[in-house]
Amino acid sequence: MGRSYVAIGDSLTVGVGARLFGGGFVQRFWWMLEKKTHAPVELSVFAKSGLTTEQILQLFKRSEVRRSIAAADIITITGCGNDLVQAVQQYEEGEDEKKLLQAVTHCQANFSKMIQEIAQIKRGQHQPYYVYFMNLYNPFPQIPIAGRWLQQYNQQLRLLAANPHVEVVDVYRAFEGHERAYLSIDQFHPNPKGYEAMAEALFKAYCKQL
Repeated sequence: MGRSYVAIGDSLTVGVGARLFGGGFVQRFWWMLEKKTHAPVELSVFAKSGLTTEQILQLFKRSEVRRSIAAADIITITGCGNDLVQAVQQYEEGEDEKKLLQAVTHCQANFSKMIQEIAQIKRGQHQPYYVYFMNLYNPFPQIPIAGRWLQQYNQQLRLLAANPHVEVVDVYRAFEGHERAYLSIDQFHPNPKGYEAMAEALFKAYCKQL
């Protein structure tokens, strides 16, 4: 039976910054999967640049998304980057650290709801499946509070892996110390090297579970 991979999320899932250079981490991971399994893997992408975790959660209401999830044995989710940007802007305007903490809590709550949605769609199925959340690298190394916030966020995100079928991919560690080399010209999205690093971290997590 062929494998099916569903990618859900924001601009990182879209592959902004590397679409003209072999695509983002989704396409790269997809190719790695096909090479590993020596078989075609069906890919469905539901993503849009600029989406917050609240808006990504709304995607789960769409019937085509639910159908694809029902058939998928691999699901990747990116999000919270846009929530972070909004919170950092609010923090810089008023230096209110509460905004950052609220964003952490808000993202976690939305991700937990996504896990519940997937579990509900998959209820009664016997085929194994895996959900991979990509944690966040630091696109703001020049803003000390952003690094602290991100580490706190990533620490919280790890707790999601306590759910059955869920794994958190450590993109932060893959990027740490390489931000300049891995970010595109906008200094926010990854470049092809950055997306390759994301795909490799994801593929490593996937291979551990085989």
